Amino acid sequence: MQLLQLQFRTSVHEAAHAVARLHLDLGTIAKITIEEPEGGYVTGTMPREQTEAVLTGVLIAALAGRAAEEVIVGSVAAGSGSESCDLAAATALAFDMETVMGFSKKWPLLHRKVEDRASMLATDHELAARVNARLESAYAVARKMVVNQEIAIDFLGEILLARKTLEGAELDAVLQEVKQRIVATPG
Repeated sequence: MQLLQLQFRTSVHEAAHAVARLHLDLGTIAKITIEEPEGGYVTGTMPREQTEAVLTGVLIAALAGRAAEEVIVGSVAAGSGSESCDLAAATALAFDMETVMGFSKKWPLLHRKVEDRASMLATDHELAARVNARLESAYAVARKMVVNQEIAIDFLGEILLARKTLEGAELDAVLQEVKQRIVATPG
């Protein structure tokens, strides 16, 4: 029973990432799986153009899994804690948007390449607040998107629960069905 609950949580989580990427038109999806030891993942290509709007979409998609757990499952599981987990990746992107990509409201032309993000976030409280504000804003949008796209997420999540891994022609066919269930939302 516990394994089935974990697989359900993982399928909802990964389905939300995929639906967010489809809804926000963030590149292509090549594989979705829920059967890796660390959980699951969605792989594919991301858009080449890296504007602030596109990268904010990437943040939203990165946080959509957690948002879906909260909204659909009713609780959030701890992240893996690894540098590749969703929260670490989203934090790194939000940090880079504030320090090296030129999207900061404060000093957008000042390039500050930092080797140790954790130390910088621990000591520069103003920077940490701006990074957190980006993450909070993206998470709020992700939660709203999950509520609006719950039918598409549930549909894909059920297929992932049954199939465990989707790729190739099977993935393409399923994603076409998912796209038909995505609700157009303003903004």
